Amino acid sequence: MRIGFVGLGNMGAPMAHHVATAGHELAVFDARRERAEPLADVGARVASSAADAASGAELVSVVVLDDPQVIDVTTGPDGVIAHMDPGAVLAVHSTVTIDCLRAVDEAARERDVRVLDAGISGGVPGATAGTLLVIAGGDAATLDAARPGLAPWSREIVHVGPLGAGMAAKIARNYVQYACWAAIHHGQALAQAAGVDLATFEHIVESTDAIDSTKSTLGRRDVTRRPPSELGERGPALEAAAALGLKDLAVAEALGAELGVPLPGLTGARDGFPGSLGVTLEEEVA
Repeated sequence: MRIGFVGLGNMGAPMAHHVATAGHELAVFDARRERAEPLADVGARVASSAADAASGAELVSVVVLDDPQVIDVTTGPDGVIAHMDPGAVLAVHSTVTIDCLRAVDEAARERDVRVLDAGISGGVPGATAGTLLVIAGGDAATLDAARPGLAPWSREIVHVGPLGAGMAAKIARNYVQYACWAAIHHGQALAQAAGVDLATFEHIVESTDAIDSTKSTLGRRDVTRRPPSELGERGPALEAAAALGLKDLAVAEALGAELGVPLPGLTGARDGFPGSLGVTLEEEVA
C-alpha cells in the first residue's frame, strides 16, 4: 500500500518502522523532523508536512497526542484530509473524544475520505514488538481496506462497531486500567501508614485473589445493577456477599480516617454494591 504516517513519537515511530520494513510505500511526517529522519534508513520518504505525507496515500495513520493535535493535522487547508484522494482511509490511532472523531469524519465526508477510529493498546513495548491490539470502529469495508497497513504492527484487530465504537471501548478500557492503578496506590498507602512492610503487602495481594477477582467480573453482565429481590434463589447469597463487602469497605474507611489516608475510590466501590458484586457471584450462585 501507499501509506502516510503522521506522528512519530514513542508509539508512532516504531509503528511506522514496521510499516516500512513490511514493504509498503511509506511517507512519514513529524513536527520534529529529527524523529522522521531515521525512518529514511528503512526506505520511508520524509515528508515536508502532514499534507505532503498524505498526498497519494491509500491509508493515512495519525498517531498524535490529543484532540487539538488530531484536528490540526487532519482538517483545514493544511490538514491531511484536504490532500487525500477520494476513497482513501484515514485511521485515527490517538485516544480522543467522540466529538473529535465526529468533527474529523464530517470534514472527511466532504472529500469522500473514509475514517476509521483505530485505537491502539500495548504501549511502547507492543509498538516496538509489532504486537499492538487495534480497537477499531468504522465501516467493515473501510477496516478491510486498511488492514494491510495495520497488520505490520499489530497482533490482533478487533472490530467493535461503527465509527466511535472502537474509541469508546478504548476509553472505557483505559478507565479500568487507571482506576486499578489508583486503587493499588491507595491500598499501598493505607498499608504503609498502618506500618505494614510494602514487600509483605505486595506478596499478600499477589498471593490472593485481589487482582484476579477483578478480571473474573468481566463478561458477567446478567445481574449487574439488579437488586437481590430480582435474582430468585441467587438473591440471598448476593445479599450476604454484598453485606460483607460493605462491612469491609466501612472498616477500610475507618482505618483510612484514623491514619489520615484519603481513599477517594471508596465511594465509587461502595456505590457499586450490590449489583457489581452480583456480577462476580453469578456463576458461583447459579
